[in-house]
Amino acid sequence: MKTSTTLIGLLVMSACSAAMASHGGGTDTSTAPVATSATAPSQMSLLYPRIGTWQVVIRTVPSKSLPKGGLDKGVATIKQGPGGFSIVQDFWSRGTGGYTVGQSYTWWDANAKAYKSVWCDNMQGCVEFTTAVDGNSWTVEMDGEANGEKVHTVIRATMSKDHNAIHEEVANSYNGGPARTETVSEYRRVTSGAT
Repeated sequence: MKTSTTLIGLLVMSACSAAMASHGGGTDTSTAPVATSATAPSQMSLLYPRIGTWQVVIRTVPSKSLPKGGLDKGVATIKQGPGGFSIVQDFWSRGTGGYTVGQSYTWWDANAKAYKSVWCDNMQGCVEFTTAVDGNSWTVEMDGEANGEKVHTVIRATMSKDHNAIHEEVANSYNGGPARTETVSEYRRVTSGAT
């Protein structure tokens, strides 16, 4: 087994060397600038307190489709992305809403002067959005569709001063109607992360 692994490694290195030689010996002839010692923007420091592992309890408020409401429990693990240019969240939960697994990336977009995010999960696919951050609070607004209806979603979250808890509320309005809080989530820090 060790011999075949070594052989595969040598074949891959040979193929890479041959490919580099056929493209100018590995020399980059493009005129694109190369980042050599970039540092993460200072705005990222507002996101770093989120880094760590969190237990999550999601309460769905009673509604027409769920008269008794619901309860989901899960874990969110948030870490610093490569070079500190983003934070990456891995999330899962189980309960009334089924089994959800998702991942998000959030970063500072200097051109837009805003925090941008993408969230992907096994229930709805992927969605991009902008987050407004004000100290220990943040707000997300996004538009989408569900069951043929236009939905405007507002997510408001606040982290405690000691950075060990997050309270989050998700409100939706359908087809221009009034907003209604549909879920209330409580995050409790299990472990802190290194920044």
